[in-house]
Amino acid sequence: MDAAEGPEAAGETRELHLTPLSLDRLAEIRAFLAHTLTSLGCAAAVDAFVLAVDEVCANLVQHAEVGAFPGPTRVTVQRRGHDAIIVIEDRGRPFDPADAPAPDLTSAWEERRVGGLGWFLVRQMVDELSYHASTLADGPLNRLTLVKRAVADGAAPSS
Repeated sequence: MDAAEGPEAAGETRELHLTPLSLDRLAEIRAFLAHTLTSLGCAAAVDAFVLAVDEVCANLVQHAEVGAFPGPTRVTVQRRGHDAIIVIEDRGRPFDPADAPAPDLTSAWEERRVGGLGWFLVRQMVDELSYHASTLADGPLNRLTLVKRAVADGAAPSS
């Protein structure tokens, strides 16, 4: 790679493999995201991605039964042009975020059920979210892609 091109031109990718994924590993994931995004010139995306990925991974541990199927949970960070992309792959029970119920944002706090804001929060933190599930011979494979646009150094401010 030519020095003038930098990591964004090559679409440099960095991965973290977690076997097993547990709530105890969330701090490790947050540190990986902060370091990797900053080193790729995407420091502007750190806070939003840390919040979103922390919520997704906590949901995986609490609801998706990760560890019940073979294989690690993988968190991949990539810079593509001025965009930052995170892909989370897991082997837990499939769940399409499009199926998450809309949160109650109108009732008084004391009347709302506890929980139910996680996927709403994740969607608020990113510009694009997509999900794909497939079945392998040894169990499910889920892929969640999160995108923040125009967050890399030198990007025009997004409106």
